[in-house]
Amino acid sequence: MAAKMIKYGIILIIAVLLGVGYWLNGLPDVKYGIAAPVSNYKDITVNDKPAGCSGNDVKTEIPDSFAKVAGNDQLELYLEEESVAIAVKDKCNGHTWFSYDVSKDMEEAGYNAEMTAYIKSGLSIITYDKFTPGRRTILGDQATKTYQRRDDGFIATIDFEKAKIRFDVVVTLQQGDVVVQIPRESIKEYNANLWKAGNEDISLSEIIVYPFFGSATHKDNGYMVIPDGAGAIVKLDKTPKHAAGYSAPVYGTDPGYEGSMELSAKGVVVKPEERISLPIYGIIHDARHAGMLVIAESGDSYATYNYVSSGMQTNYYQSYFSYTYRKEYPQFQSRVNKDQLVLGFQEKPNSFDLVQRYVFLRGDQANYVGVAKTFRDFLVKKDGWHRPTAPKHDKMPMKIDFINNEVTDGTLGVENVTATSYKQAQEIVRKMADKGFSRLNVTFKSFIKKDAAYRFDVLRNLGGKEAFREAADYFASQHIKFNQYVDYSRSYFEATPYTASKLNRQAMGVINENKSVYNYLNNPKYFKVLAENDLKAYQQYGIHSLAFDGFGSSLFTHYDHGSIGYSNEGMAYVEDVLKYLGDNGIEIGMYLPDAYLYKYISEFYDTPISSSELIFIDATIPLVPLVVSGYADMYAPYMNSSSNDTDAMLRLIEFGVYPSFVLTGESTYSIKYTASHDVFTSELQYLEDRIDFYYSSASKALNEVIGHEMINHTILDAGVVLVEYDNGKKILINYNDSEYRYGDVKMKSKGFVIL
Repeated sequence: MAAKMIKYGIILIIAVLLGVGYWLNGLPDVKYGIAAPVSNYKDITVNDKPAGCSGNDVKTEIPDSFAKVAGNDQLELYLEEESVAIAVKDKCNGHTWFSYDVSKDMEEAGYNAEMTAYIKSGLSIITYDKFTPGRRTILGDQATKTYQRRDDGFIATIDFEKAKIRFDVVVTLQQGDVVVQIPRESIKEYNANLWKAGNEDISLSEIIVYPFFGSATHKDNGYMVIPDGAGAIVKLDKTPKHAAGYSAPVYGTDPGYEGSMELSAKGVVVKPEERISLPIYGIIHDARHAGMLVIAESGDSYATYNYVSSGMQTNYYQSYFSYTYRKEYPQFQSRVNKDQLVLGFQEKPNSFDLVQRYVFLRGDQANYVGVAKTFRDFLVKKDGWHRPTAPKHDKMPMKIDFINNEVTDGTLGVENVTATSYKQAQEIVRKMADKGFSRLNVTFKSFIKKDAAYRFDVLRNLGGKEAFREAADYFASQHIKFNQYVDYSRSYFEATPYTASKLNRQAMGVINENKSVYNYLNNPKYFKVLAENDLKAYQQYGIHSLAFDGFGSSLFTHYDHGSIGYSNEGMAYVEDVLKYLGDNGIEIGMYLPDAYLYKYISEFYDTPISSSELIFIDATIPLVPLVVSGYADMYAPYMNSSSNDTDAMLRLIEFGVYPSFVLTGESTYSIKYTASHDVFTSELQYLEDRIDFYYSSASKALNEVIGHEMINHTILDAGVVLVEYDNGKKILINYNDSEYRYGDVKMKSKGFVIL
């Protein structure tokens, strides 16, 4: 018995050593460095429609302190040199947009000198005075301004002499757009003693660009368009529904600046806030007359969206972007006492050219639909995003993800957990097809123990090579779309040699709020390496489509062997791996992709169908679906459970999103102690009626608009919406518990009608 135990112990040691050897010998020497995306803003005009607008007779009082510096057929640009404030007159509708309220005397309105300077200054900065952040304004700091006039606008060199920080801001007209640019090369921190011992360091943290542009105390027919989750609007009422503020980073939080994360009951949230995946916001002053789309065109991965309601800091509703150039991070002085730390700062500001675009909307464009469609047009012009030539389906598809393999702690360490064998998946799909679910979109998802991540391998405990090929061949014979779930962005539970380092040199560990587990984020320089390692296997097993997860949380600032990696470089690495796979015939679907990745995807998974439902929101809108509709198939988050199935089904119809479910062949209990522990019901026998309800109900409406673009969305009344498509179909949806009459159409409660 003892000899047998020694034998098994030696085998275990060998296995461990083989694993270590795999990591040490398998990790290539990859130097960090890639060209970050360069904005081609000069080559793009979003609002380029010949306007013939110059005959508009609407008169707007523009103060004498503002001088006209540029004009074209659509717009006139005015500059107040003292504050670098601007005014833009839209010659097509006569509406003038100001970067602050010129109709008010701020001091008479009760604002102190500091707040007045903030309101009127075109740009402000946040600096660290040693370790303390504080706001500096052009007027409050008496910054020096030097101007150069151009035919299309101006260049202002702004010098905060007290802080010894200087940069250029370039404001230009491009037909119906205004573009604000701050070139990275113009940003100078010229304190010669900065970062030297004993110096009172003042360093740049953020730049705030025209925070009061388009602000308003109220507008009877106006609202803010907020990019929270699916999208939301806040009406510009005289008295806000709730006086509140909201701030969220575009594309998610940058974990590179964070300290150690501890998973505890206090750290787990019931419902995390929805992510911002669109680098935009909208301001509508007068629906169907005057509106504005604002795009963080370059620097988007370092942009933070900010909303402030009237009654908070001022009497104005505000929407604006701020851009992060530096943040403090904790440097721990003790391995055992995390309270022993000092604050650290990167020596140089983050490296990106800031480009912010304002697109002015008129007539039927001046609403949230126009905001979405105009941004879609921007992506088409900027990225070459194109619409499929023909619909992929003749009936509504439905997505089925199988959890095939998971891992858990076992007696001898980490053990595989078979959740769905290949044969079980094949039989479940066969059963569903026999019931009439003929347009299934199937994904296999396996946790690979040696990679500590969801990757691809054919596993013996799932049936091995023969069973995998048999399942894949069956799917192909039945024209069932088959994808392999892959996540190159992170590992689970433990760091790997691919793991990136935070600025404080610790492993890039984060808490996955949706699953309440640890993730470790990979250095983006390895994304393509991982794809190159896997490509042969994809080709060997006939995998032509990948379902990517994780790239929505893969942008961060990090330390790499003496240099700093920037999040905009991470964007370039993500694009590089997707281009590589596309060039090798791999179709890309993605879970909650950020807007810069839309051009690579054919299928959009986890499409947001709600906002964060914050207390100040007046309505959730399909901002993301309005952008994507017609260009990629959209699938919902898993519908395995819902507090109100009828409302959830109606939301899928309203947003034009197809249903999705996650299944296992074994009992759901088998995955209770794995990374999929957040799935509470996964067996077909318990979900069959729910799947049938969603499929049969939603398909009655969505079969009518397969592959077509949602061209309009109107909130007709509380709980009643009308959705219109480019094939002429209209869908009227009633969420209320009572009947609703729309013209001659009488619609039952909790129902829909196709017009």
